[in-house]
Amino acid sequence: MRTLFFIICYCSTSAFAQLFNEKTQNTMIAKLITSDSLTYYQCRVVDADIQVTAGNQKIESEKQQITITEKFVITLKKNEYWIRYYTSGLTVFPNRKFSGLKIRQKAYWNFSFRVERKLEDKEVEFLATLQTIGKETTEYDFALTKYTTNQIIIKQRKNFEQLLIKEKVSISEALKL
Repeated sequence: MRTLFFIICYCSTSAFAQLFNEKTQNTMIAKLITSDSLTYYQCRVVDADIQVTAGNQKIESEKQQITITEKFVITLKKNEYWIRYYTSGLTVFPNRKFSGLKIRQKAYWNFSFRVERKLEDKEVEFLATLQTIGKETTEYDFALTKYTTNQIIIKQRKNFEQLLIKEKVSISEALKL
């Protein structure tokens, strides 16, 4: 019986070892323990057609730059990573509020739950890789401006990292949420 327990523990540990490579093994997602969670916030700038309906009036504009803010809660449940996806309302660009999320999520972000599902191994690897490719922000980078158009905050309780992502990466599009 002890041998069977050891084999089961060894197999589950080695499966995690294969999931994270040398570069990603020290990321926050790789260090999650069972029943614990980690939150990714992403804010990115997009060109969008704006339509506003106010009463009977419909107002449209040409393409404008806006920021999209999303929240992804990753939970480790019985050796499986699960994601809960939330979106926030429209925010004008530049977005000076985003850096406040590293301190505490504010009610005015109005996050709305969209979907929950299990993550595939390659998706977990993608999330871990984001932490390794991001550039640590300085106080000048905290707000989203024309120079810092794609940022993520990875937060677990009081531990967090705010990272500038140079590529035009969208977590929600990459994970097909």
